[in-house]
Amino acid sequence: MKLGRLLLKGLSRRPSRPKRGAALPRPKPTRFKPTRPKSTSERTQAPKPTQRALLPVAIQKPRPKKEPVAPHDGALLSARLVRPDEALRSRIEAFLLDQRSEHTRRAYGRDLKRFFRWLAWRNSERGPEPVGRGLLIAYKEQLLSEKLEHTTVDRHLATLRSFFRWLVDDGILDRNPAEAVRFLNPRRLSKTVAFSDDEVRKVLALQDRHTRIGSLHHAMLMVLFYCGLRRSELCALRTGNLTQERGHRILKLLGKGNTERIVVLVPAVWEAIEHYLHITRRSLSEDQPLFGAIRAQGIKLRPMDPSYVFYVVRKYARQAGVTQRVSPHSCRATAISNARDHQVPDRAIQEFAGWASPDMITRYDKRKSAVEKSAAFSIDYGDEPEEA
Repeated sequence: MKLGRLLLKGLSRRPSRPKRGAALPRPKPTRFKPTRPKSTSERTQAPKPTQRALLPVAIQKPRPKKEPVAPHDGALLSARLVRPDEALRSRIEAFLLDQRSEHTRRAYGRDLKRFFRWLAWRNSERGPEPVGRGLLIAYKEQLLSEKLEHTTVDRHLATLRSFFRWLVDDGILDRNPAEAVRFLNPRRLSKTVAFSDDEVRKVLALQDRHTRIGSLHHAMLMVLFYCGLRRSELCALRTGNLTQERGHRILKLLGKGNTERIVVLVPAVWEAIEHYLHITRRSLSEDQPLFGAIRAQGIKLRPMDPSYVFYVVRKYARQAGVTQRVSPHSCRATAISNARDHQVPDRAIQEFAGWASPDMITRYDKRKSAVEKSAAFSIDYGDEPEEA
């Protein structure tokens, strides 16, 4: 231990300076030792001093990159849909803008965004693939695994069918890959619940028509129950839609597919609208939203928010004691069912509802399956035999 400390102590000392005036030690002369020149054979056989022997290193081959599957038969690679170029992006935007209804435009945009996100996930797992029938069937199975309704899955497939048909027309695809994918076509009863006649009377008697808010709510509910309007049609109503024809007050509507139709305003509905306009001090001469938000005078009115229509219907349904979950669409189904109960021809109901086909009547007739009108009550096989 003492020896080691001394060595460390000696190494840590600084070299002492020579005393002033002392002679510096002379360096020892280096002797030059001549070397014998090498022969020619020695120079060729001996390796050069600068060369080093190469050690054997394991050669690692670079991993082959996944080559994208080449499109066949005019197919479109999924990677191009995930990250579209300018040309394809412009076609997607044109497809959405070409939809006449704002509601349809938003729905198609949501469906396409969901499909593109699924493609991005699948590309990260399997790499790019041609967009064909097999890929779309896998997407349909993914939607079913998420426990979506069959009608919702069919709507997604219908969106893709329309989108790929658009790309075929633009020359991006040779054929539509979604045409060969089968729809589920569910034959299920709609979950929309209609009001009974007694419930409608109770709901319409709850508004305080002497107030601005009460008169607004009463006029909205009267139009929903007696005119069978869709929620979007109610929010889009303007004072310019109110007019007269052959001595009757009517509504000129622009419904789905930009189809125009006329709905007659019966006296009870027109009185509710006229009273609402009088209470809120609005004039039919000025074109403005009919059921806009009630604000101070001098502020430009905006159309009614669709969520507010939900609030109004459910508020008074709850106050009337309706226990089932209802919506503004329940009012439309109630009007159609009531008209059919009064033996209105199917052609007139079709024009009243604004449908292109009368097949929708049976779907919206919510009273056809009422328990009180079941066919079981009319079955009679005569007197039952007496038990022995």
